[in-house]
Amino acid sequence: MGRLTPQEIRDHDFKQSPLGYSRDQVQQFLDEVAKELEALIRESNEIHVENKEALLLLQTYKNVEDNLKETLLLAQNAARETLRNAQNEAETVIRKANLEKEALLFSAKEDLSRVRNEIRKLQSHRDLILIKLKNGLRTNLEILETEFSGEEALEKSFANAEPFGDERIVDFSKPDLLVDDLPPENEEPEIIIDDAEDFSRE
Repeated sequence: MGRLTPQEIRDHDFKQSPLGYSRDQVQQFLDEVAKELEALIRESNEIHVENKEALLLLQTYKNVEDNLKETLLLAQNAARETLRNAQNEAETVIRKANLEKEALLFSAKEDLSRVRNEIRKLQSHRDLILIKLKNGLRTNLEILETEFSGEEALEKSFANAEPFGDERIVDFSKPDLLVDDLPPENEEPEIIIDDAEDFSRE
């Protein structure tokens, strides 16, 4: 037997018996049962519709959730890829900077070494010049001391020299010598030094 409908309840006919229930009461009760069943069926249909709508909404939410999960996963992958690329780029920049720094340091060290070598050469050249100057001065001093060591030799040297007008005779043997007068600009005294060496050579 299938499910009863409200109309079937209303149309149901009971057999009569001498000791049976009141027909009107039974009919009234069947009407009330039919109304209640109608209300239940109506509520059931409404619940079914609401349930269907809820299922559709739930499915929509599930789809949205799936899309969000997929979007989040893509964003995470993109973030990881971006971070990886940034790290690789940073490492490349650091390596390039280190190479440039090493190249600059190497070039600076070479320049410093070259400058130091030049300084050493200049110092050696300076020392050589000083040594030559000292040797030349020492030799000249020795020659002067040899030529003018005695008064007789000095007087003889100046006695043989031609006088220069009113010029004073200069005595080079005195350490505190003062020269007051100089020869005229157009005349130069002739001083002959024997056995003098050429000090112009290096």
